[in-house]
Amino acid sequence: MISITEIVALISVIIAFVSFAIQQHLTRKQSRMDSKVRLHEGTRTLLLTALDDPDLLGAIGGGSEEGQKQRRYRQLWLNHIEMIFRQRELFDKAHWQGTLNDVRDFMEMPHMRSHWATYGEFYSANFREFMEKDVLLKKVEKRVMKKNDMSGKAETSRPKPEASLKAAQSSET
Repeated sequence: MISITEIVALISVIIAFVSFAIQQHLTRKQSRMDSKVRLHEGTRTLLLTALDDPDLLGAIGGGSEEGQKQRRYRQLWLNHIEMIFRQRELFDKAHWQGTLNDVRDFMEMPHMRSHWATYGEFYSANFREFMEKDVLLKKVEKRVMKKNDMSGKAETSRPKPEASLKAAQSSET
């Protein structure tokens, strides 16, 4: 038969394990939040840098001559997007969807699409697939759906992933 002291010891061990599990969960949650804050700080730094230098703002929005400084700045943005992609598991579903929509809107800028078309091949295969299927293709699909809604036609076909960049580039002309 089990004595009272053994039952109390067993309950104490169970409580300690549960407490440890809760503490680990909270630590992971805090780590995720810290990572999100660092991502936001990086974005803020990029934006403030652009606001302080109109040439850099023109580098992502258009309206300025092409130069090394502007290409480097666009590259920083693509690297930042890749970092967000690499840390996507830190986002809850709703926050990830909002972030993904922001990335899609950002990549609508003609200079950014053009930069991706030129330098995208240098990124890893899984990041390229994400950009082509989840970022660029989704924007093409939305434009096709919007265009069809305006004309009253229902289109059920989906653009092929390899055609997404070409379609995005042709839309800027």
